[in-house]
Amino acid sequence: MPEAFAPHGRWSRGIVTYLIYVAAGTVSLALSTSSDTISLLYLAAGFGLACVLCWGRAQAVAVGLGSLTVGAIGVLADHSALQHWGSFLGLAASGLGGGLQAWVAARWVQGPDENAPLPLDNLRDITRFMLLAGPLACVINPVLTSTTLVLTGATPYTEWLPLMASWWAGDMLGVLMGTPLLLTLWGRPERLWRQRRFVVGMPLLASSILLGLGIRQIQDWDQEREDSAFRLHAEATSNAMRLRLNAYLAALESMRGIYDASDSVERDEFRRASTSWLRQLPGTQALGWTEKLGIGRLETFEMLQRAEGVTGYRVFDQPGRVAAQGPDLAAIRFIEPLDGNEAALGLNILSVPLARQTYQQAILSNQPAASPGMRLTQEKGNQLGVVIYRAVYRSPTVLASDRNATAMGVVFLALRIDDALVAVLKDMPPFMQACLLDRSESKGEPLFLGGTSGCGRNAKTPSPHSVVVPLSFAQREWSLHMWAVGPVPSVGGRATAWLFAIGGVGFAAALGTLLLMVTGHAERMTAAIDDARLQRAAAESANQAKSDFLSRMSHELRAPLNAILGVAQVMGLDRRPPLSDAQNHRLQQIQQAGWHLLDMIDDVLDLSRIDAGTLKLTAVRLPLPPLLDATRQLVDDLARQKQVSLTIDGTLPAGWGVLADETRLKQVLTNLLSNAVKYNRPGGSVHVQAALLRHKSSEPPTVNIVVTDTGLGMTEAQLAQLFQPFNRLGREKNTPDGTGIGLVISRHLALLMNGQLEASSREGSGSTFTLSLPATQLASEPPAAPPAPPRHEPAMDADDAARDTRHVLYVEDNHANTAVVQAALSSRTWIKLTVAATIEAGLAALHDRLRGPLPQLILLDVHLPDASGLDFLKLAKANPETQHIPVVMISADALPEQIDNALKAGAAAYLTKPLQITALLDMVDDMLKLPPPTSRSGRGGSV
Repeated sequence: MPEAFAPHGRWSRGIVTYLIYVAAGTVSLALSTSSDTISLLYLAAGFGLACVLCWGRAQAVAVGLGSLTVGAIGVLADHSALQHWGSFLGLAASGLGGGLQAWVAARWVQGPDENAPLPLDNLRDITRFMLLAGPLACVINPVLTSTTLVLTGATPYTEWLPLMASWWAGDMLGVLMGTPLLLTLWGRPERLWRQRRFVVGMPLLASSILLGLGIRQIQDWDQEREDSAFRLHAEATSNAMRLRLNAYLAALESMRGIYDASDSVERDEFRRASTSWLRQLPGTQALGWTEKLGIGRLETFEMLQRAEGVTGYRVFDQPGRVAAQGPDLAAIRFIEPLDGNEAALGLNILSVPLARQTYQQAILSNQPAASPGMRLTQEKGNQLGVVIYRAVYRSPTVLASDRNATAMGVVFLALRIDDALVAVLKDMPPFMQACLLDRSESKGEPLFLGGTSGCGRNAKTPSPHSVVVPLSFAQREWSLHMWAVGPVPSVGGRATAWLFAIGGVGFAAALGTLLLMVTGHAERMTAAIDDARLQRAAAESANQAKSDFLSRMSHELRAPLNAILGVAQVMGLDRRPPLSDAQNHRLQQIQQAGWHLLDMIDDVLDLSRIDAGTLKLTAVRLPLPPLLDATRQLVDDLARQKQVSLTIDGTLPAGWGVLADETRLKQVLTNLLSNAVKYNRPGGSVHVQAALLRHKSSEPPTVNIVVTDTGLGMTEAQLAQLFQPFNRLGREKNTPDGTGIGLVISRHLALLMNGQLEASSREGSGSTFTLSLPATQLASEPPAAPPAPPRHEPAMDADDAARDTRHVLYVEDNHANTAVVQAALSSRTWIKLTVAATIEAGLAALHDRLRGPLPQLILLDVHLPDASGLDFLKLAKANPETQHIPVVMISADALPEQIDNALKAGAAAYLTKPLQITALLDMVDDMLKLPPPTSRSGRGGSV
């Protein structure tokens, strides 16, 4: 998230933390079912921890307040929780536990420094976070809050473990999913977490949504299964209730049948008839007979009952058991069992308003009629009772208009509702509770009859599983309320949701670990790539600086060396007057030391180019004998000086050669032969043998060039150090010439040509060097053209020389170099040399016809004070008048790149300083198309 959208102040961060926690917690509660007070994916815990990790541990206070608020929202939604004071202590514990849990998790994960970044970019840190912040720290709030609820009685102790486990699982899953999700917005280091917003944040967000919806769906399925199981139990209970109520009515009809079948029913007869029903219907308070009589028969009626053995029988009115009043009476004559019901014997039920109303309803309707719930006369406790009346007439076929007049009385059945419900609901599962309500009255609240207390005042029970069964009984409208007070056993119980939650925890841990590791690895790779890019840039810059330095040093060393060797060579060529032998010897020493210094410079440059990887080779097919002959010519003089015999056998099978760079191969061979001669003994020998090797395997054939000498040889220790730069193995005193890097360069060159250079030696017995190169078949050459007839040029006299004067322009700013070239060309009297010290002067000499004709040859330095010699070259080649003039570059810059650039720009040749005078003179003669002089002497040249 951009910095502008992130809160900065502590208070603003606290408010944002609180709002995030409350919003996420409310959504989690909304996604949980009514039977699950705890969400199995509580992202608020993870979001709260993320805020603490990002903005400091003071945010744990905001997390605690958010936890308290979410808990209050849950309690307000659960009306039953408001009825217990322990719920409020549970709220306080929830707030304290939520804040403490976030603080402890942050302390464990970050350590003592709350400002420490949390990259989570390796397996160790990710595993540590998953364990400490997840399973371990998430125990705090569930244990503290659930224990408080159990100890205060707000939650049954049997629910302690399920409540704590559900709470722990929800918090843990929320931390594992929610914390990395929110860290992508404000986590530190910012660059890493910012890159994870889409790679980590989006998958975790989608997974959280899908996981939350999946848990909710599974919980809905579990609730549906529980509800189905509950309804099966409720249906069985309601059927049992209906059967029992029908049994009550059957008992009344049976007792009424006695009166229909007999004119006079005696007390003992009534007792025997009711006994079986009382046994069949436990919970029945009484079965009895209420006889209708007028006030005039009262005394006779009472005397008759006493005569039947009911001592002290009298008819009374309620309340107060006063003497019966009124013209019509309905006195209880028989009641069974008598024990416990004596107080009701003789009651004039017409004195009880509710009983009188029900009595008249039963007589007028000729149907059983049940009274409203009321306190029975014989009741000694607090139970409500219901009396069901069934009218008995003198004739079973009485007309409706005659029912009141012909009614003899009513048989009745008295119920104590709680006792009756206990008998009826004895098989109801323990997780269910029930109550019976009377809804016969159209106005007001339903009348509570019996069962679980408080049902009447709270007909809408808080349980997610409840049912109301309407019951029509004896002209009353009752309803049986049943609800679950605990988990309803079902197939699998809530194991499915738990298994899904456990799987979700594993999925969240695996997904989070994978995404964090992948992004962490990617970040490390990116950092490594950036670092490598910087190092590469630094290396390239260093290499460029090294190349520039070497180029500059080469130029600065070659420039004075050119003057030394150039003057020495000119002196050697100038025979007028001739030098003495001593002077010649000193002159040779000067040249020998100068050329040795030049070799050292070239070797250092080659080694640096090899190390930098800038040395370019061009592999071509080469016949071997001419290369060996050319190399032999370079070391013949040295071999004669050292008195070493040199034999070379470079014969290969017809049509075979080597695949190599010609210049570099000649360099390697020259180094091997010169070393074999220098480190040999007087009278020793050097033998070179070439052989073609055809391998039996699929490897291509190779050519081995073996150089064997009879020199000093090497010990094993010296042989191990042979290819170390600048290590001459202690031979510096015996052979002063050498740099100690020739073999190192040769071995690198062999490798670059896909070959190998190996050595073997025994002290005192000489050494053997084997150069292996790829073999190749040479292309067939066309037959050689017949030799051209010799060119006969007339001898030049002084007049011819004057007429054929050649004009040469030399652009050079160094006076010593100019003097060397002037001295060298002084032997060519027919050459007129014009010197220009700058590019400007050179261009003026080239185009100013007043100064003379166009030059036939231009000698050009590269590094000039006002511009580069390459610029002069390009201008000369771009002008049609001067583009035909050959240009020979003469420079102390011997880098191959510079030489290539000059040749590509149109230079005819490139001579490096120090100049080999003989090579310069040959080049000038060739460019000016002049015949060579009759005799030349010197070291020999190279271009």
